[in-house]
Amino acid sequence: MHKQKRSSRPPEPSATPPRKKTGKQPIRTLSARDDLDALFSHDQKKDFPDSFASALATAIPATTLAEILTEKEEQPTPAQSLQVAIKNSPPPQDRIDLHGCTASEAETKTENFLARSRRNHLKTVMVITGKGLHSPEGSVLKDVIETRLKIMKNNGSILAYIWEKKSPEKSGALLVYLP
Repeated sequence: MHKQKRSSRPPEPSATPPRKKTGKQPIRTLSARDDLDALFSHDQKKDFPDSFASALATAIPATTLAEILTEKEEQPTPAQSLQVAIKNSPPPQDRIDLHGCTASEAETKTENFLARSRRNHLKTVMVITGKGLHSPEGSVLKDVIETRLKIMKNNGSILAYIWEKKSPEKSGALLVYLP
């Protein structure tokens, strides 16, 4: 036989009573019979503001609101954020060489390459167009690919692109930064 140890502490209650919520309005518990449409319809919202902006304006004191707006203005602009993203991007993680392609082939290959790179979560890639030195009509791919990249930048498919040597005349490759 084992002797049970006696505790000097009083026994703990098995269930604690629920705490009362304090605040201006009690929180209503919904039942299965409650009509949510009726509860949340515009007619029932007499005590609620018409918009989020008016709710925010009434809930936050003017001095605090001014501080919040000041903090918001101090955030970096999208251009600054883009510069930081480019600066923090890794060196090219993959590349495509378009030497010998026609203009339409180069566009298609570039779009497919960039889509695959985005799916693979790459951040920086290189598109080699060549300088056009061996082409009788001069550089064709540079203009075609740069035009395609401008369109892709405008629709958000890429973040930015720059010529490898900062100018199209000196360079035959573009660095493309992906979102």
